[in-house]
Amino acid sequence: MCFSRYCWLLLLVVITTKVQAATPEPDFAASTELQVTPDKCISLQQGRTCYSKVTASWRSQTPLDLCLFMHDQQLHCWQQHSSGTFVFEFAAEQSALLQLRQQQQVVQQVLIEVNWVHKASRTKRHWRLF
Repeated sequence: MCFSRYCWLLLLVVITTKVQAATPEPDFAASTELQVTPDKCISLQQGRTCYSKVTASWRSQTPLDLCLFMHDQQLHCWQQHSSGTFVFEFAAEQSALLQLRQQQQVVQQVLIEVNWVHKASRTKRHWRLF
């Protein structure tokens, strides 16, 4: 066992090197921002299709090749851009996940929530006059 100054110095160098190696480098996902407006769609009754005009905007600090996806369907792509906007007609019965991807890696994602005013009733109402 060594308690001299040189051993402590060596131990300090080893610890510092391990801490620096464990620190992750900043990636493009942390520097990319995705905004969706509106992020909620309101349907009159549960189970009915909700319709809305949605604007998806993104920006990044560096130019990237990105594609916008919903339900694994490609909506739009940008080549070497640092920002982009895409407007589309949203039509769904359930909430949908909108993803911004570089190749197959998800960079950012936003959930478009589908809500309803009236919950679907399970019983049918039968009207009788007599």
